[in-house]
Order: sequence, then structure tokens, then C-alpha cells
Amino acid sequence: MTRVPGQADRLAADARDRHPRRSRWQRPSSGDSFLHKSGKFLTGNLLRTLAQGALFVLLAREMPIDTYGLFVGVTALIAVVSPFASAGAPSLIIQNYADSPADWPRHLLRGLFLSTVFGSAATVLVTAAGLAIWGAHVGLVELLCLAVADLVAWRLVEAVGASFHVRGRIMLAALIPALLHVCRLAGAAVLALSEGPVTLHGWATTSAVISIVVCLPVLLGGLRGAARRALSVRGSLAQARTGMLFAVGLSAQSVYNDSDKVMLSRLGTPESAAIYAAAYRVVDLAYTPARSMGAAAYPGFFEAGRGGPREALRMARGLVPRFLAFSVPVSLLLVAFAGMMPLVFGSDFEAAIPALQGLSALLVLKSLHYLAADALSGARMQGRRTVCQIGIGVFNALLNLWLIPAYGWQGAIVSSLVCDALLAVLLWGCLTAAVRRDRVGTPPSVRPRERV
Repeated sequence: MTRVPGQADRLAADARDRHPRRSRWQRPSSGDSFLHKSGKFLTGNLLRTLAQGALFVLLAREMPIDTYGLFVGVTALIAVVSPFASAGAPSLIIQNYADSPADWPRHLLRGLFLSTVFGSAATVLVTAAGLAIWGAHVGLVELLCLAVADLVAWRLVEAVGASFHVRGRIMLAALIPALLHVCRLAGAAVLALSEGPVTLHGWATTSAVISIVVCLPVLLGGLRGAARRALSVRGSLAQARTGMLFAVGLSAQSVYNDSDKVMLSRLGTPESAAIYAAAYRVVDLAYTPARSMGAAAYPGFFEAGRGGPREALRMARGLVPRFLAFSVPVSLLLVAFAGMMPLVFGSDFEAAIPALQGLSALLVLKSLHYLAADALSGARMQGRRTVCQIGIGVFNALLNLWLIPAYGWQGAIVSSLVCDALLAVLLWGCLTAAVRRDRVGTPPSVRPRERV
């Protein structure tokens, strides 16, 4: 039989579409590669988390506890808004690279543009909201400086890190964010060595200056090797429509992670906010190895997800044993060693012992729902992930409005555990339902995708 020129190529392409290739993240031989990538991210994430933890402890010891409680409230408010500050730029860079690797400079430029525009708008929003919430207790300069450091400088650094990540420069992607936090810790140490307690004004201005100074060379390094290309504002804003799905989902995630700290500082007392934040910070530090594994696997979900939700689910299921093998024992260790909290944070944090014991179960719950969430994103079903996260964020806020005025930080712990457990059930349920509706052999090009 004579074939028309080009017919063999078309038949081969059709065969690949009917039987999507297994991702390099899913091959049995990729275990060493995955662990190697995770180890690199662990190095950077551990350095970053240790710097953040040391900064947290240093400020807790050097600031009066009421001032520190206000600082915790402001930073929690910034964390809630921060996903909008980049319009989902890091996830957009990763998703676009999976579809078009050769255009990485354009992906990065768009990410930087979105981070600058949306970060500036988020800074104004946080400043106005902070003045409305805390009034004369927190000044305009403090709010502006803290917001610029985390909503502009940090988001630009994060976008550059995502670009390095997808291009295989894992160590740089892991160490660049850590560099910023190490420099912030050094600045806080200099403040602590000066006479008198560390003030909110002093730390806010120091943090802003350090963040900007570190951000500029990171930007130059990230753009090195990129050919000059004209930036399409219209194309970037069109990307923002998709990125807002990532941003809304991450913001909802920040709501149920950080809104309790804001509410504790306002509805409870600054002291209760400080106690809860100290325990939560230890849990966050303990989650660093799992976060590193998740960061290493995240681009792989987008690659696997090109074959539909079935492939993304297969990858998530394969990672569950590794995450549980870490999170379950570490949760038990946190319960056993919670008595060391006053030794680390000071005698004012005696109540943080039961707080840490209560929050330790979050390690297991986060391991479960983060895997399902990343699988949905990789399968281009970010909309479903976002809807689940928004629902849990609203439910968490309502629970906090009821539990925090009545029970203080104990109520915030109950709300966190209930919401994280419910989120895991919802996300895995959405992923399973999507797989049941997915037809085996459907070409990736005709699979439905979530749209804004």
C-alpha cells in the first residue's frame, strides 16, 4: 500500500494522542531523579524555612509581645492577599513551559510584568485594609514597607525561581528564595544588637530595603540568556485571566491558613495571636521536607496532566505513600517534643505547648490535600481546585467568627483541623469524579480544559 507523503507522521501523531506517553515523572526508574530533585529543594527550602523560623523567634524575643501580635496580624493579612500580587505568575510560567519550552523568555517576562502590576495594586489594597483594621496601632509607613517587601519584591523573586525550576536549574530555583530570607534575618540581627527593643517601624523599613536590594540582581540574573523580545501587554493581561484561577485558589488557601491569625489579633488578643502563630510556625517548619517533595513534583503534574486526569491521579497516588511516611512520624514527634516551646520562644509562650500538639495533625492533612490539589492543576482543572478552596476559605472564616471570640486560639485550632480535613475530602473527590468521566484514549488535544 502506497502512503501519501506525511501520512506516516500523521498516523504516528494520532497514535501518540490515543496513547499518551508516560511522563518522565511517572516512570519506575525515575525514583532516583525525583529524590535527587527533592533533595535539592530540601536544601533550599530548609535554609529558607530555618531563616524564617530564626527570624520569627528573634522578633518574638526582641519585640514586646503586644507589638509582635500586631506584626503577626499584618503579615497574615499580607499572606492572604499575596497570591493576587503575582496573578498566579509562577504557576503560569510552569504551565506555559510544559506547552512551549522554547518560549521561556516570553513566559518569564509576562510573569514579571504581572507580578509588578498586580503586586503594586495589592500593596495599595493591603495598606488601606490595614489602616481600617488596626487604625492608629499600625502606621502607614509600616504597612507600605511590609507590603512592598512581600507583595512586590518577593513575588518577582518567586517568578524568577519558577523560570529556573522549569529549565532544570533546580538548585538555583531552591536557593534564590532562601537568599532573600537569609538577608532579612541578617537585617533583623543587626536591629536586635542595637539598644532598646525592635520596633515595628524599624523592622518594616529594614525588610523593605533588604528585599529591594536582593530583588534587583536576581531579576538581572533571571533574564540572562534571554533574547530581547517585545512584551505584549495585551497578551500578558490575557494570561492574567488564566492566572487569576491560580491566584484565587492560592488566596483561598491563604485564607484558611492565615485568616485565623488576623482574626485572633483583632477578635481575640495580640497575645493569643502570638501563641497560635508560634505553634503554626513550628508546624510549617516541620512540613519543609514534604513541601520540597511537592515542589519537585509540581511541574511533573502538568506534564502528566496533558494525558488527562487519569494520569495525574496515577502520579498523585504514587506519591501518597512517600508523603505519609514522612508526615505521620513527624506529627508524633511534634506531640512528644512540644514541651520545648517555652525554651525556644520564651516563658511567655507556655500556652504554645498544647497549641503545637493540637496543630501537629495538620502535617498529615496537608500532605493529602496538596497532592490532590496539584493533580487537579496539572490536569488543567484549576477551576475545580479553586472552587473547593474558596468554599473552604469561606467556611473557615465563618467558623473562626464563631470559635475565636468564644475559645481564642483553641477555637482557631479546631477550625484549622476541620477545614484541612474537609478540603482533602473535597479535592480527592473532585479528582476521582473527573477520572470516572474521563474516557480512556481521548486525545489530549480534545480534552476539556478549565477556563476563566
